[in-house]
Amino acid sequence: MDKLLRFTPTIFYILFTTFWFVQEYIGIGEVNLPCLAIGIALIAQLFTNNKTTGFLYGIIFLIFSGYEIITSITAHLDTEIVTANTAKFYTTQYVIFGTCFIMAMLMVYYNRYFREKTL
Repeated sequence: MDKLLRFTPTIFYILFTTFWFVQEYIGIGEVNLPCLAIGIALIAQLFTNNKTTGFLYGIIFLIFSGYEIITSITAHLDTEIVTANTAKFYTTQYVIFGTCFIMAMLMVYYNRYFREKTL
């Protein structure tokens, strides 16, 4: 069970980059190369299980998620007229980026402070 919980943030971010890639490909029709690079690096992290690179990925995702949360909050505060649709949009943004922030914190924790039990 500990191994499954340990890889949950990485699997979450693999699914998130897959969603990002599909969204860009359907919307624009172009292949998003940075998304592919991040996805390949995360899949490699899943199989190699290097704690240093996992910690660095966690820090990078933590910074990115925090930036996106702050950007969403400032965009919400700058909106003069808030309708039901914009409120739903901002709530969805808060949930998505808040979940990403929590998963990034878990990734940092599991790759820096978590010690596996030895028999």
